[in-house]
Amino acid sequence: MTYSAAAILPFLVPPGLVLFSTIRQQSNIQRIPGPPPSSWLLGNMLQLFLPPYGYYDDIWRKTYGTVYKFQGCFGRDRLMVSDPLALQHILNSGEFEFAPVFDTLFRWLFGERNMAVLKGKEHRNLRTAWNAAFTAGAVRQYQPILEKVAQGISEKLDASDSLAVDICPLLSSATVSSTTEVVFGCAVDDLGAEFVESNSNIMASSASQSAAQILADEFGGLIPSWLFRRTIYLPTKASQALRTHVELASREGWRLVHEKMDAAKQGLDGGDDVYSMLLRPDAQTNKSLRPEDIVAQTSVMMIGGSDTTAYTLVWALVELAKNPELQDSLRAEIHGRPRTSRGDVAYDSIPLLNATIKESLRMYPVRPWTYRVATKDTFIPLSQSILSTTGERLTQIQVKKGQLVTLGFASYQKLESRWGEDSCQFNPGRWLESRVPQSDAIGPYANLLAFSGGAHTCVGWRLAVLEMQVILSELIDKFAFSLPVEESIEPRYMTNLMPTNADGQKRAAFCVKRVL
Repeated sequence: MTYSAAAILPFLVPPGLVLFSTIRQQSNIQRIPGPPPSSWLLGNMLQLFLPPYGYYDDIWRKTYGTVYKFQGCFGRDRLMVSDPLALQHILNSGEFEFAPVFDTLFRWLFGERNMAVLKGKEHRNLRTAWNAAFTAGAVRQYQPILEKVAQGISEKLDASDSLAVDICPLLSSATVSSTTEVVFGCAVDDLGAEFVESNSNIMASSASQSAAQILADEFGGLIPSWLFRRTIYLPTKASQALRTHVELASREGWRLVHEKMDAAKQGLDGGDDVYSMLLRPDAQTNKSLRPEDIVAQTSVMMIGGSDTTAYTLVWALVELAKNPELQDSLRAEIHGRPRTSRGDVAYDSIPLLNATIKESLRMYPVRPWTYRVATKDTFIPLSQSILSTTGERLTQIQVKKGQLVTLGFASYQKLESRWGEDSCQFNPGRWLESRVPQSDAIGPYANLLAFSGGAHTCVGWRLAVLEMQVILSELIDKFAFSLPVEESIEPRYMTNLMPTNADGQKRAAFCVKRVL
């Protein structure tokens, strides 16, 4: 997302500087403790978002607590929140929404009627319809598709003669294949080549983070939304690429929808994919869901359902490669995997497999942070009080309309008070020993926020979990993974939390040995 804002930075600077003095945020959170800014221009943004990932966030959480103040660009105060009650309130109360700059970026990437930007009744109706396609029962029927894709990864690993295999492109390709077959009912090769290439280019271009991009996002928040939205029509390559991508996604989406609607009219079986399910004449969702509402999610499904799952799998493999004993234990459990009465593998009944996936989601959330802005003057409740700079004990925080809030998902998932004294260590055992919170239901899965929460919870989270279960089970069952001595794999925040080598390039190299 940030690459598009950076591309129009030269066009944003003049209006941003003119408007800055008139719309500058008046902070009302001065009494909240926090780190001193490293500069007025960039505040604490470089420390927080550039390498090394998580270093300063961990220090500041331990120093200042679960809510602290930090500075964005141009001296604008922001809140960092990892308190569980505060997060739950912000995500569910309706008093906070995406900051305008991110709302605009979502529109640029996904179009005007994508699920991320619709509000109120429109958003609720759309979510209700799509949720029906991703219930636990609906997702189970996609298991054979996911198993076929996972077997394809094994075949590619078998065919490789490299001493160190970069697993990133294999997993990314596999998760894209899963998405197209499950959601659209077709193979990647059956989609328009232009759309597939555009999708790949958009994802690759957004996989970066720099001071210029941080400044661009901040400028985008300083100018009126209506003006910022118009910058998509500026004569830049990035703007043209975004416009083309939305057009291609719409064209491909309509092609898929028309094919499935025509098949349904002829009484033909359109398949069990998500689009076919939503378009069936007898479907409950068909009464409230228009074809254009399905088409509008085409780009969202492609981008949201691919690399995010792939990266989580990479981190699970990294940790298993670091701990051969844990890897052997998981392999033994997978070898004896239980099956349902129909003969299908019962992935939910493999305890260590699920504990490993949960721990990977906890330690390496693909989106460590997300952002909201207060829509009115309000209070944020706290589960644990904090001490203000004036010595006052605060059990809630008053914020004004327009206050920017950063939701620290990664920080929340490292709280010792919730996850134990070893919260900064990868330990799947915590999930097997009942040492994790059970009752808060902050996120949709295991009290984690890796899939966000509230109205904007990832609609396909159950599918993502099953996909990770299937692929990780397939790979550990057949291969042993170890880390090459000459290469490292480090987390780096570049729109998503990505695995990178020492040069900052997306890469996760493993030594892979066939064991079955």
